Amino acid sequence: MRAVVLTGVSRGLGAALFDELLRLDVRIMGLSRHFTPAQRELARVAPDRIELRPTDLAFPSRLPEAAELGRFLAGASGGVLIHSAGTVDPIGEVGALAPAALTTALHVNLLAPILLTNAFLAAAGDGLPVRVLFVSSGAAKQAMAGWAAYGAAKAGGEMFFETLATEDRSRYVASVHPGKMDTGMQEAIRAADFDGRDTFVRAYAEGDLADPRTVARRLIEDHLG
Repeated sequence: MRAVVLTGVSRGLGAALFDELLRLDVRIMGLSRHFTPAQRELARVAPDRIELRPTDLAFPSRLPEAAELGRFLAGASGGVLIHSAGTVDPIGEVGALAPAALTTALHVNLLAPILLTNAFLAAAGDGLPVRVLFVSSGAAKQAMAGWAAYGAAKAGGEMFFETLATEDRSRYVASVHPGKMDTGMQEAIRAADFDGRDTFVRAYAEGDLADPRTVARRLIEDHLG
């Protein structure tokens, strides 16, 4: 049985990935600030398969370290780490961004995935087959006014994981672009004030946002095998 560590399990794509992973022969460690009642009930009745680990990715000291991850991975046939959590805030022009919001964005979107991956690989050691997925964004490739913090963090993450892939080609490492989905993040984007907002409003109005469950199913089929 593979052991999967998944961030951001309570909402959006993370919640959809959690639900889809339940269909597989895996055990799951879900990392999030909050968990749904259904997730808590699953952890209660199936503690051998579901572990809910409260954490806040904005605070590095609260992340699980290698020893804790090693205990979770013990006895697994393979390890999987999926970085699904993210925040699009703050949206706005550079020079008008709150320092605290910038710090949180970089911690959640970039620093936490780096630290967690480092701890995960230390825990896995050399003998356990591992897969690492980083949920990125088109903002990593195309600059958009108002999205400097999010785009920079995602671009930095892609470079980190691209570099990681070159260090040991026996590992499966991928940055994935799920596209626009009907999630709370999209609601936050439509509520923000920035050039290009109309594109997101129109996509929602015209029904062009993908269902997170469909995206989660595709990502699992394409990358977890």
